[in-house]
Amino acid sequence: MSEAPRGQRRELLHQLRNRLNVMGFALYALRNETSKPLETLRTAHQSAVELLNQLGEQERALQQPGVEPGDSAQPARTDQ
Repeated sequence: MSEAPRGQRRELLHQLRNRLNVMGFALYALRNETSKPLETLRTAHQSAVELLNQLGEQERALQQPGVEPGDSAQPARTDQ
């Protein structure tokens, strides 16, 4: 992958993380409010954050030498 698309991808991930953070702050401000729509929004926000974290992990893996896109190999654990 060339550096330009990778940089654009990182920038998009950064912008998405910023927007989810703003949404998280708004949800925190409404933490005492209870309604079905707000609970749905909280759940959707949490799912989006988890997906963004997965994308971030993939992006970091792509930056490591020798790792191919789509490679799901996990690093060896050293705490065993």
